[in-house]
Amino acid sequence: MMPYAQDGMFKAYGFGGIPIYTGNDKVSRIWNLNGQKNAKVRQTEGVLLSYQKAIHGTKLAGPSYFGGLLNKIRSEIHENITANGLEQNRTYSLLIIMTDGYCHDMSITKKLLVEMSGMPFSAVVVGVGSSDFADMAILDADEEVLADDDGNEAVRDIV
Repeated sequence: MMPYAQDGMFKAYGFGGIPIYTGNDKVSRIWNLNGQKNAKVRQTEGVLLSYQKAIHGTKLAGPSYFGGLLNKIRSEIHENITANGLEQNRTYSLLIIMTDGYCHDMSITKKLLVEMSGMPFSAVVVGVGSSDFADMAILDADEEVLADDDGNEAVRDIV
């Protein structure tokens, strides 16, 4: 990832758990993985250190909602394009989702991914554990084009 980060910084988020290490005792749908006000971490090492801290200090809790995280990323992309203009945009967002395979807000997740397929964005899904990954196969859309519940289709494969 480093060759693509001009400033060497990455935003890292957690979702779907109780991030006890941040002082939180309730399920959070999204939080800054480093536990700080700013989600940015330095280089790949910062992402890994934040992940290690989070995995040991977070009680995993479902259900798994991807919509909040996708909305956050979509908003950041919109802000960047608004500030720099589409032609001058030099930021591409890559979301790496580590998941047990379930998505409990599939309708909104598909809608957001279809919308984001026209943006400088891609997602990589990493399955953790031995659960059913049927939801992730749908989002991956290798067999057919991803479509939302209204029939809108993704303009390109982003998962």
